[in-house]
Amino acid sequence: MIQVPNTGFPAGSVILAAGHQPRHHEFQDSLANVLVPQGTAFRLVQSCDVAGNFNKGIRLLTGDWAWFLGDDHEFAPDTLLRLLARQVEVVVPITPCKQPFGYPFVLHGRNGEWRDDLQTYSWAELSGPDLLPLGQGDFVGQAGMLVQRPVLDRIGYPWFKCGQFDKGRLQEDMWFCHELQELGYTIWLDPTIVFDHYMWTKVTARRIDGVWTPTLDFNTHTMVLQGLETRVAC
Repeated sequence: MIQVPNTGFPAGSVILAAGHQPRHHEFQDSLANVLVPQGTAFRLVQSCDVAGNFNKGIRLLTGDWAWFLGDDHEFAPDTLLRLLARQVEVVVPITPCKQPFGYPFVLHGRNGEWRDDLQTYSWAELSGPDLLPLGQGDFVGQAGMLVQRPVLDRIGYPWFKCGQFDKGRLQEDMWFCHELQELGYTIWLDPTIVFDHYMWTKVTARRIDGVWTPTLDFNTHTMVLQGLETRVAC
């Protein structure tokens, strides 16, 4: 992180929930170059327990806000300062889903009820120039979410809770979103910032009409890349 004096914003805490090994160099580069108000703390909490990591990070919170990160994202150096400039209680950039094929991870809910068949927002819905309030009962993840300290103080421990919608699933980010809305907070979406999301895939090839065609294999989905021009090999 690059500490910047005289930004006009108070210091806070950047909280990273991660495993015991880094996953993506792109994230490490983003973190090294992100601009933060002078005095901002970095809290790395490591284990396989995502909710526990974030809860411990909040317990270590210093300053006026928390910025929640995972280590499978890439973002521009001015991302945090742009979110702080919005001057709202809760704001989050737009993160594409890891699952195929790049839909925004913002979901139309059904009166706050979680279901596996919820539909994502369209990119057209998220392409405006101004902040967009998340619809009441809709859902968004916590990746890149900036939350002011008074909001967290009101929720209290545990801030992130598992098994609330389904006892067999984590969904700590979905419940956090739900709880914020239940307490009367507006979750603002910033459609001017896309929070890049890294994922694993296999590059292979499949025969299409007898011709080998490059294919991306996501385990649950495949994407056949037809019509690619010949290029110089990397």
